[in-house]
Amino acid sequence: MDYPRRRAPPMAVPIGGMMKLSALLALMLFLAAPPPAAAQAGRDAPAAQTRRAVPGKPPPPARLSDLAWLAGTWEGEGITGRAREIYLPAADGQIAGHFTQMRGDSLFFYEITAIAVVGNSLEYRVRHFNADLTGWEEKDEVVRFPLVAVEEDAWFFDGLTIRRDGPDNLVTAVVIGDKGGSSREAVFRYRRAR
Repeated sequence: MDYPRRRAPPMAVPIGGMMKLSALLALMLFLAAPPPAAAQAGRDAPAAQTRRAVPGKPPPPARLSDLAWLAGTWEGEGITGRAREIYLPAADGQIAGHFTQMRGDSLFFYEITAIAVVGNSLEYRVRHFNADLTGWEEKDEVVRFPLVAVEEDAWFFDGLTIRRDGPDNLVTAVVIGDKGGSSREAVFRYRRAR
C-alpha cells in the first residue's frame, strides 16, 4: 500500500497502535483508488526528482533565507485531486507551513509542516491529520526529512524535494513507500496563487 504524500521511508508512520479505525479505513480507501492523471504524470518524470541520505554523510550547509521565496499560497493537483501548500515567512528559525489534500470536493487530509534550522543545515518536518483532525503519528512523533543536497533552485531533503521553477511555479516531489518495501515518487506541480 502507498502512503499519501511526504512520507519518510516505508513504515516511518505507524499504521497500528493509537491510530483511529476511521483513519485506517480512510487510508485504505485512498490507497485502493487509482491516482489521478496529475499523479500518474508525476510517475513519468525522471526518477532523479528526489534524493536519499547517504549514511554517515553530514547534511550540507543551508540558510533558511534561501527559501524566503516559498512564502505564500501555492495551488495545483495532488495525489487525489486539488492540493494547496501555504508557507509563512521565516520566524524563530523556521518556515511554518500547511498542506491540504482534497479528494473530489472533500478534504482528505492535512499536513502541518516546518522547515527548521538544524545546526548549519535545514530539516523538513511534517505531521499528518485526517479531515477530522485526528493525527496519524503518535503524540510526540514528527516525520523528519534532513537536507541532503542543494543545487541552484532545488533543495533535496531525504526523500522529499522542493524546487523553484520560475518566479511563480513550485515543484515538490516525495518518495511514497508501502509496507512491502517498494516505493514510488509522486510529483506535484503548483502555481503561486498569492
